[in-house]
Amino acid sequence: MKENKRPLNDEIKASKVKLITDEGEVIWEMSLSDAKQKARENALDLMQLGREGEVTIVKMLDYGKFLYKQKKQDQKNKAKGKAPDLKTIKITFKIGDHDLEVKQNQAEKFAKDGHPLKVMLVLRWRENHYEDIAKQKMETFIAMLENFYKIDKKLVRAWSNFIVMLLPK
Repeated sequence: MKENKRPLNDEIKASKVKLITDEGEVIWEMSLSDAKQKARENALDLMQLGREGEVTIVKMLDYGKFLYKQKKQDQKNKAKGKAPDLKTIKITFKIGDHDLEVKQNQAEKFAKDGHPLKVMLVLRWRENHYEDIAKQKMETFIAMLENFYKIDKKLVRAWSNFIVMLLPK
């Protein structure tokens, strides 16, 4: 969390201030000493917000609460800013049915966490001659994932690979 550089209480250097309450209500212009007295009466702090011509704008608030709320907001913003990772599942031309189910369970976990998915089928050597069977195997696997994922980029062949991009529903 970055430190707040705004002047507080005795750090404020001004003769006239415009006082804002902790609810956001603008009271009036007054001397700094009167504003400090009013803040002490309410057991609150004064924080300088800015200037408006010759008058300094200060806010009466509980500084501890202010820092706590700011810290929580920073944590929330940090969590929102984190993008889900792209997960990749590779299947082979000769993959068995049980292995496909295991890959399906793995993809289901990725979908629950909100991760986009890239599914690849790699063809090796002579397997390149059986493009139609490989494409059918990929389409079968994509159909298995229909409950959790929707197709983002359709199935394409790039050299000896079949690739499809999926987004969680």
